[in-house]
Parts: sequence; structure tokens; C-alpha cells
Amino acid sequence: MASRDRTSDEQASFCGMTAKHTTTGTQNPLEPTLAISEAARATGLSESALRKYEAAGLIHYHRTSGGYRMLSEEDLERIRLIQHLIKKKGLNLEGIKRLWSLLPCWELKGCNAEAQADCPIMQGAMEPCWVIFKNEGCCDEKECRTCEVYRLAAHCTEDLKRLVFSLKTGNGNIGEILRERAGLDADTDERTQQR
Repeated sequence: MASRDRTSDEQASFCGMTAKHTTTGTQNPLEPTLAISEAARATGLSESALRKYEAAGLIHYHRTSGGYRMLSEEDLERIRLIQHLIKKKGLNLEGIKRLWSLLPCWELKGCNAEAQADCPIMQGAMEPCWVIFKNEGCCDEKECRTCEVYRLAAHCTEDLKRLVFSLKTGNGNIGEILRERAGLDADTDERTQQR
């Protein structure tokens, strides 16, 4: 895939909706630059609603050493995708979380059969992996924010049937499909892994 940053408009268009902002290729989309109050103004939501998204496990905000929530451009895009699912698709927070729990994270992570057998996700969990692992104290939220599964989940909801079909039939690599869907390429992933 050619290396270039996709604007949020292009990314949202790919998801079948319209974005309200664009990101530039010079800023790391994972860099926390906005306080929660600024993010509330940018998204048209209240700070309380943004905290509810966090409490529901749909998003992990960056935290300063003083405990203040900070958001990145990617967090804003995730919030807009959540808003789209609520307003345009009629889902509630629990419904979104359950949809995201269906994401085959084991495919993206390349888990072997032994790891899959021990994984709570494979045993019918009704929450996405990042919620389960956080509740069990198994992962650091910083790791979750840079994890491919967490980063791609919001972008796969519109096309979940295609993803499941691809997985079931072996037609296409699910990781490639999700990366394409989210507008991520190898350069974006490398930049994220260096953080």
C-alpha cells in the first residue's frame, strides 16, 4: 500500500459518513493535544457524555500526571464514529461494546491455538478484549491505545458482516481489511509502535 496519510474526511467517507475535521500528516494522530473540555466543544458533546464513553469501555483517554483526561486526533475520530453509531444506526453504548467484542482480535494478533484456548475473548466474552484485560489488570491503557485491535475496532463496525465472511471463507486477510478500512498503512503502524 502506498504510504500517505488519509484525511479524516476520506476515512469517514470510507465508513459512509461525513467527518467534521481533517488531520495533517505532520501531527501524530495518537498524540494527546486536547483537554476533555476542548474535545467536548469539537464534538458537540458534553464532558459528561465523553466520560460515559470512557466508563463504558469504548475509549481510553490519555491521562496527565495529575489525572486530567487528554485526547488525540484519533480519539476525536473514535468519538465521532461512536456518535455515528448512536445517531445514525440506533445503537446504545452497550450495543456498540458488544459489536466490538465480536472483532476477531486473535486474527489480528496472530494468536496460536494454545493462546486462543486460554483467552477469555474466545470463551464468549461480551466485551472487547481491551475492557476484559483492563478489568483483569492484564494490560496498560497506554498499550491498549496503541494496540491494533483497539485502534481498528471503531472502523470495523459498519462492515462486520464482510469481516466475518472473510474470516469464515478464508477470502482475504482480516488485518489488511481492517487496516484498509481505518486508513492505516505500514508507516502509521510503525510510528505507533515507536511510541
